[in-house]
Amino acid sequence: MTDHRQKNVTLRDVAKHLGLSAMTVSRALSDKAHLVSPETARLCREAAAKLGYVPNLMARSLRGEQLSTIVMFAEHISAHHYLAELVDEVSRNIERRGYGVISCQSLASYHQALRNFKLAGAAVVAPPEDFYADPFGEVSGRPIQRGPLVLIHSAVEQNDFNEVSPDIATFNYHAACHLLELGHRHIAYLGGPRAEDEPRWFVLRRRGIERAFADYNVSTEFLRQQACPNAGAAPAAVQSLLNRHPHTTSLICINDEIAIAAIAGAKDMGLNIPEQLSVIGCNDIKLATFFRPALTTLGIDIPGMVNTALDLLFDEMQEEREGEHREPIKIRIPANLIVRGSTAPLAKATH
Repeated sequence: MTDHRQKNVTLRDVAKHLGLSAMTVSRALSDKAHLVSPETARLCREAAAKLGYVPNLMARSLRGEQLSTIVMFAEHISAHHYLAELVDEVSRNIERRGYGVISCQSLASYHQALRNFKLAGAAVVAPPEDFYADPFGEVSGRPIQRGPLVLIHSAVEQNDFNEVSPDIATFNYHAACHLLELGHRHIAYLGGPRAEDEPRWFVLRRRGIERAFADYNVSTEFLRQQACPNAGAAPAAVQSLLNRHPHTTSLICINDEIAIAAIAGAKDMGLNIPEQLSVIGCNDIKLATFFRPALTTLGIDIPGMVNTALDLLFDEMQEEREGEHREPIKIRIPANLIVRGSTAPLAKATH
């Protein structure tokens, strides 16, 4: 059996195989497929797959073609399970819509992709604060054409782009209310960058926690916040926090991995969970229910959030093609508090 696949198969090879012009095949395999018959488009796609033809994105961009490709920017994907699951869902959802994905894990590579290719749009996942200072690389490099963009799970307030994010303020409101209802007053927040590195990231979280304190008529003087970039740093971070503020009886953590690692750090200090320290995570990763004690956490509808965000992106892409414009749309996904075994009433605390 002859293997038709070969290295560096060109558009002309596909055209020769089908007995068609290179222009016809080019149209069939690009966003100009509407200019050929559906049957021709189908034959071209099948032949391209059979021969192993891969479009040269750089060449197509240099010709000024609009690519059916979305750039996805997400940093530190391996940092925790939630982000990996979120990125996977974004990628799969884009592909289900018939588009390709270019994945970038640094702001520099994201800006480079925007410069090198004429992309259909961009999906930015959990952007760092420096993204907002230069979203299109116009400060750090030569200006490029702006295009459709959606933010997914942004931790700071913004009014420039379409966005679908968890309601971070309300998430933390529910977490704080749960602890206050259990009688805790010395509450700490664990996770995130140092305030001097990203001063805006804690604003929404603090807003939610302070609203809960106000509802319970409790002073925020005992609210503490400890920076912690990842789970590996969590045991030392929680130990530093508890040594400086030994009356702390409960933690709200930025994600489940940091919560689990913090529990390990607290246990190393001889503390019992939740009898002496109640802990709440966030994102409800699969391991949260199997950990002991099972982790109280906040759940997020990842597929629903991603689908809504990409609907906004593809709507904006269509509007751009039609020369229309609308104000950015921001949608907040509600919180779902899942109470398990890592939180308990203050009456049990002996810390």
